[in-house]
Amino acid sequence: MSGPKRGTWRFVYDPTPTRLADLAQFAARQDVWLEQHGSFVGRYLGNEALARARAARDLVHHYITLGDPDAGFDAYGQAWALFNQLYRDAAEAQRRRRIEEQARVQQRRLEDHAKAQRAAEAVAGQCRDAWESTENQALLQRWVDAPERQGLAAALTSIGMGLPREVQEKARVWQGRFAQALRQAGLRAEENARAVKACVPRLRVATRALDGLNAGVLPPEDRKRFDDLKDALRQTAESALAREDLPALRKVIRFMKDLHAEYEPRIKAAQLEKATEVWRAALVTCGYAVKLRTDRDGAVVLEASSFPMRSVNVRVRPDSEEVNLEVNGAKGHAGCVRDVQSLQAELARQGVELKMTDWGSGNPGGVMQQQAARIAVGGAR
Repeated sequence: MSGPKRGTWRFVYDPTPTRLADLAQFAARQDVWLEQHGSFVGRYLGNEALARARAARDLVHHYITLGDPDAGFDAYGQAWALFNQLYRDAAEAQRRRRIEEQARVQQRRLEDHAKAQRAAEAVAGQCRDAWESTENQALLQRWVDAPERQGLAAALTSIGMGLPREVQEKARVWQGRFAQALRQAGLRAEENARAVKACVPRLRVATRALDGLNAGVLPPEDRKRFDDLKDALRQTAESALAREDLPALRKVIRFMKDLHAEYEPRIKAAQLEKATEVWRAALVTCGYAVKLRTDRDGAVVLEASSFPMRSVNVRVRPDSEEVNLEVNGAKGHAGCVRDVQSLQAELARQGVELKMTDWGSGNPGGVMQQQAARIAVGGAR
């Protein structure tokens, strides 16, 4: 059962706890959002809408409890999309309610000619109130072009001038123009929200790729730089998602990919160096004398031998998790399976999993059954 064999190796590294911790930190901001804006949504859209928002938030916490960061981040992005949609709908409902109330006030005051002047002043004030509304200004500043905003502001200054009927006519025209601007802003915001939602899967892929890099093998200073950059990008992404800032979201996804491209080869090189040391130490512990050499293709070859005629050659490549083992040369001995299993157990104790994918011409089944009782997860006991 000696001769060429193949297997795969990897560092046992699970990014799930880190990703769940990040998700829990971000989810806390949705709790804050509900505290700040939940009553506004409930007041203008009803308790059912508020319950939908809370259910979306609760789903994120549910996936955190289940330990599923992928589903959790998807639910997190969908929750923000729902929150922003509900906020826009509530603002629109508030605007319509104000307009309806303004219309009722205006109608009552128009019926009394003695109060025509005050009615004119009131409708002009209502226009100013609508213009100065925090929600309306936020929508206009972001989604309405500057010339249109400036035109609305200029027209507002002259509404109160003239006879009551002239004031009311100017207010009617201005309100129509203002409502059209808000409708246009709402459509643009909706289109942007759809584009942001479509970016969430790409963000999750980029985030998962960064989380999958085993930065723990890097030197401390380099690892700190990587962790700091990754954390900054995650915070930026979270902020962009919450604000539905599509350009910022696309930019941070690109930066995440750039960071991955920068660090992936560094981490692979560091893993190869670390793996070489782990393999060497494991072979020494198993009773071998070890020599190292590096081939032209960058593969590290460990030549291990022990008395009287045992030998293991291990070839670790820099661009693959596949490892090649040559056990006891061409002739070998019947105990090669036990030798490999001893090496597997020692590697496991040092955080490297060796999984054999090809045992060569031999049949390790019987020997492996005999050894099964002596091998446990993490190494032999």
